[in-house]
Amino acid sequence: MHAKTIAALFAWMALAACAPQSFISHTPIPSTLTSPPPTPLPADQFDFPLDPMRFGPYVFGVTGPLDIDTRFGVQNPGLGKDGKCFVDRHGDSVPFDKLFHAGEDWFAFDARGQVSPGRAADAPVKAAAHGVVSWTQPTGFEGDIVVIEHLLRDGTRAWSAYWHLDHVAVARGQVVLRGDVIGRILDRGDNAHLHWEIRMWGDGTRLFPPDSAGGRGTCNGRVPALGYTWDDTASRAAPQAWGYVDPVQFVRDHR
Repeated sequence: MHAKTIAALFAWMALAACAPQSFISHTPIPSTLTSPPPTPLPADQFDFPLDPMRFGPYVFGVTGPLDIDTRFGVQNPGLGKDGKCFVDRHGDSVPFDKLFHAGEDWFAFDARGQVSPGRAADAPVKAAAHGVVSWTQPTGFEGDIVVIEHLLRDGTRAWSAYWHLDHVAVARGQVVLRGDVIGRILDRGDNAHLHWEIRMWGDGTRLFPPDSAGGRGTCNGRVPALGYTWDDTASRAAPQAWGYVDPVQFVRDHR
């Protein structure tokens, strides 16, 4: 591989995960709705927000040569030691490579099925299912967040979250249908990608109890697309313990 290509890939590796939350406003944006939001249309089925034949996670040795894995529920050695918003019981910031990914980061593939850095920029992102937009929020150079509430067939509710968006085309309280374009992937250079989640909780406030790694840190009150979990107590370290579900498997189970 050409030396300049290797250098560019390693520079991209340092950016491949969602940036530290310190760059994001801690203050929730109050709702501008003057009446209760409409009840979501029943989510008769789910689909992927991007074409899975053209987009997907970075997986070492499968979709790229770097020690990076952006699938759900993984710990990622390629993310390095920089801290996020989690603090362990000794008061130390928890490094990136210990965190569990609570969603999936999808990049664009080339014709060989390999991640093509930067190619995802401006790709249209679609609503995974019928629902109501329950949250939108800008996060500066990290792009915008959109959260959609879904009413499932059994009467329960789920939420899909989408981060690193640009040109957001929906507003809070708006009814959306499966496949509606809600925005486009923000052009962040080689790190252009969509972070998306499916979870069983609606917003990002008080997600972690005070005695947890997130509660001791600055995770509570953050925007509702935190992206990671971790805890000193192993039984509540992985994202499933906090109400996240594997988004890819969830879509497959509800198609």
